[in-house]
Amino acid sequence: MKNPIFKRRSGFTLIELLMVTAIIGILAGATFGLFKAASTARTKAKAKGEMQGMIMAAENFKKNYGDYPCAQSSTPDDYRIDFYDQIMGRKVLKSSPITTGGSSLKLLNYNDNTLPGSGNRKQKPFLTSGDVPSNDDTKFSDLSARLEFRDPWDNPFDYRYRILNGGSSITDPSTGKLNAPYANWKSSNFLLVSCGGNYAEPTGSAPALEEYWDPTSVASSTMEKCGMIPASYFDQPSATGPYRADNIVNWQNN
Repeated sequence: MKNPIFKRRSGFTLIELLMVTAIIGILAGATFGLFKAASTARTKAKAKGEMQGMIMAAENFKKNYGDYPCAQSSTPDDYRIDFYDQIMGRKVLKSSPITTGGSSLKLLNYNDNTLPGSGNRKQKPFLTSGDVPSNDDTKFSDLSARLEFRDPWDNPFDYRYRILNGGSSITDPSTGKLNAPYANWKSSNFLLVSCGGNYAEPTGSAPALEEYWDPTSVASSTMEKCGMIPASYFDQPSATGPYRADNIVNWQNN
């Protein structure tokens, strides 16, 4: 007669199954967390690499035209659209003397008939098309298309620098000082910002302006108007945002 104490078990108990399931869940959660962190790090690295490419392109633009890409007006969207057009060779900066004294800077299409050799001019991109995606890369040659650089989260890279003044002199002929609005930019460099992963919207819509630029008053002006970055820029103002701690900013202007 067999001893019932040594009877072989035919399967796992419910408690054992629950414990195994819990362990698998914990391991899966940890693995997913590591994968997500690695994916976020790769995406941030890509955004920084794209920004570095635009920074180098802007430096080469300045060597060629004497200044960084400027904006035609203070309309928020126009800053980044004008930036794209100049970096990609769709528009150029032209300096012209004024008969009453001083000189003006104008933003012209690369094939404008007032430019030398306008009939044979070619676009001169400072960045290879596609190295930094735009909102529609297929319309690169369409000068009427409003294009802008997009970060890896499909949000616009936003840009700020000097504003041109409609063909008027950028300098005072009698003093040599810069005139407004060109003179209102106080930084020696431009500002280029990505809002990072916190603002990746499923619809691809752009973040609100305050997510890019701190509206705090600095020297009677704001960050987006004069290029002065407050020390509090990367603080998180509230639990619901803006989350500027996640922003990626070129700091060459400091």
